Amino acid sequence: MTIIMENSKNSNENFWIGGLHCVKSALENPNRKILEVIFLNEKKLNKVNLQNIKNKQKDIKYFNKIFDEEFAHQGIAALVSKLPNYNLSLELKNSTLDKFIILNEITDNRNIGSIIRSSLAFGYENILIDKRIFNEKSYNLIKASSGAIEKVKIFQVSNIKNGIKILKENNFWIYGLDSSATQNIHNITFQKKIAFLFGSEEKGIEKNVKTYCDHLIKIKIKNIDSLNVSNAVSATLALANNKNY
Repeated sequence: MTIIMENSKNSNENFWIGGLHCVKSALENPNRKILEVIFLNEKKLNKVNLQNIKNKQKDIKYFNKIFDEEFAHQGIAALVSKLPNYNLSLELKNSTLDKFIILNEITDNRNIGSIIRSSLAFGYENILIDKRIFNEKSYNLIKASSGAIEKVKIFQVSNIKNGIKILKENNFWIYGLDSSATQNIHNITFQKKIAFLFGSEEKGIEKNVKTYCDHLIKIKIKNIDSLNVSNAVSATLALANNKNY
């Protein structure tokens, strides 16, 4: 059995995820193939439905070979397959999707996981991201999503601009979060089909991507210059959901 470390580019399609909620959510996801579950003690198994999944008790040394020692695996892990990568054009043609989150050059796995969690919490179940920077084998990303990655659709595209073009061709309005914008989110009346675009904390939205936005908007904050990008996502979606659109 191959052990795939965090951020590994190993060609093996199977990889480990850890944490009770993550494993439980993966087991409940019909689109996630579970090959094996390992645990430190049998008490952990009382909280998950293994559904005839192969399982083994392992010691802490085995867990430490899989995960960084500081990773909070909670004594349970699963060897899983990759989730499907949804085709953006096909999904838009055959469904009634109307809310998207677009991530531009956000590379921190924990931030991406937290964004996925917040997106699901506020009803934005579709994530558009550059496949070049999305490491779906990252157990830190999956743990930060707290199971949400099992319940959203991730659209990995080779060029984020082309993905945005497809959304615009399907009548989506693109709202880019930009700290230098003149429009405040409080003053915006949002359209029915909406996509929020977020850039990296260091550089924001790339200049050549920003041109695809219908509106550049900012969140009014006090006493500090900026928010962590995952916090900015939560604030944006909470404010948007409180408006009539």
